[in-house]
Amino acid sequence: MLELQVENEGQIVTLQFEHSLRSLSKWESKYKIAFLASREKTPTQMVDYYQCMLLSPEVDPNLVYALEAEQLERLSEYINENQTASSVPQEETTSQYNAEVTTTELVYFWMTALKINWEAQDWHFSRLMMLIQITGYKQQPPKKRNPAKVMSDWRKENERRKKLFNTSG
Repeated sequence: MLELQVENEGQIVTLQFEHSLRSLSKWESKYKIAFLASREKTPTQMVDYYQCMLLSPEVDPNLVYALEAEQLERLSEYINENQTASSVPQEETTSQYNAEVTTTELVYFWMTALKINWEAQDWHFSRLMMLIQITGYKQQPPKKRNPAKVMSDWRKENERRKKLFNTSG
């Protein structure tokens, strides 16, 4: 969660933002386009997304317009930051790119298919996507290894151990 403060009628108001699947879904339901598509967003679309990210229902969404340039930059950085220390091994793909556009409905499908609790829709989006990647990776069956490669690896390991323990085998 990111907290930013703005002035409203002489008082300081704290705005709480969360870049989550829930906020993405709200925005996509309004614009009927995939937020995660590489298409550039207009300033109006981005301000609407910031309003969708607001956590406090009692706060006037129009206070987003009171954010200063450096606060808007911080909000943009927050959306793009990686909030996880995890990583998943990347597999070589046969195609040069994935033509499937990631929409919020697709992410909800992944959550359902992978049996991820829907409470995760309120997490920072990068954490949710990492959980989806890890869950998908861990549920894959082990890959069959080339028998010649297995034998080669065994021979190399055997040679390493013979040197380590100064034996002839």
